[in-house]
Amino acid sequence: MTPSCEPEPLARVRATLAAAGTEAELRLFDQHLTTAAAAAEALGAELGRIAKSILLFAGKEPVLVVTAGDRRVDRQKVKALTGGAKVTIASADEVLAVTGFVAGGVAPVGLLHPAQVLLDESMQSFPDIWAGAGVPEAMLRLPLADLPRLTGGRWGDVVTS
Repeated sequence: MTPSCEPEPLARVRATLAAAGTEAELRLFDQHLTTAAAAAEALGAELGRIAKSILLFAGKEPVLVVTAGDRRVDRQKVKALTGGAKVTIASADEVLAVTGFVAGGVAPVGLLHPAQVLLDESMQSFPDIWAGAGVPEAMLRLPLADLPRLTGGRWGDVVTS
């Protein structure tokens, strides 16, 4: 797929990376990789190296949690890190409205609307991670050191023990 005919969400991710001057690898697949397990299998990567981008709401404020594929988000920890408002999981329609990406293809970069971003500190054991790239059949490999700068996110303990 050439950049001129690629889907808008993927083009938005590519443009965000280019504007930031980040070296990233975008890889397209013939099938949808809507789960971390499917992505890990397709890439031949460890499940923990696959970053899941999960949209939540702390009260009415969107919060994107980027977590390792082998971990589960702990909403109480997210609540504590975001000021104490009730934390709920976004619906598929809310994911699309806030991020501009369909659920199962959410990238940690190139969001349509601003969201607070929390980064799972357990991913710090990897030099780079694979994440959604805007569409369910694309994956993005990023240097982990670039993730906070690209997302505006901060590291935190956001997963269950």
